[in-house]
Amino acid sequence: MMESIAYLASTIVLLIIWIIFFLARKDARKEMIVMSLLIGIISVVTAHYWWTVDWWRPITLTGTKVGIEDFLMGFGSGGIMAVAYEILFKKRLYKTRMKNVRYPDQNTILLLLAFFTAWLFWGVGLTSFWASTIAMIIAAGTIFYFRRDLFLNGLLSGFLMMVISLFFYFTIIAFSSEWIDKVYYFETLSNVRIFSIPIEEFVFWFLAGMVFGPFYEYWQGKKLRKISCKN
Repeated sequence: MMESIAYLASTIVLLIIWIIFFLARKDARKEMIVMSLLIGIISVVTAHYWWTVDWWRPITLTGTKVGIEDFLMGFGSGGIMAVAYEILFKKRLYKTRMKNVRYPDQNTILLLLAFFTAWLFWGVGLTSFWASTIAMIIAAGTIFYFRRDLFLNGLLSGFLMMVISLFFYFTIIAFSSEWIDKVYYFETLSNVRIFSIPIEEFVFWFLAGMVFGPFYEYWQGKKLRKISCKN
């Protein structure tokens, strides 16, 4: 029983952090909701086609390959990674959009991410970890090439997501110490662990934070600035 609710419980922890961020900054709420819905949907799709093939097969409440937990994890983490840098470092979006700047739009970045992951996974035959890792590096590199001002946002968002993800995994371990051993495909992973957590998870969250931490700013063509004392 504990194994079947461990994944759900860990997503609830993410949602609690999400709510704290949501209540803390009224000005960041639209960004959180947009990114939460986007990553929530992406998480369900990628879980079905990639992650559950050779990375992990989480135990869901319904016993299905993909469960509501996958959406909730994506929803919670999507909103968190989008605004963690802004909230913790007291940044705020400019109200005015960048002008006379042309670069690939947000859909192009998402297509790049999807194309390279799919091609490297199905075409080249790499594992889903390496396929997504390379794809996210390409996506992040594209974002930072055209928006160098977003590099610090991406870098710190990546580090913050690695730290925040610990709450997710520690909750799972608290519910079931054997859960990780049962759901991960260690024959295709390195089996190197930190706090009993596969190192691939930390790489994933760092790169996901790098891509999606500054994604909304890239999408909207806006910049961040320090919140002044009078604000």
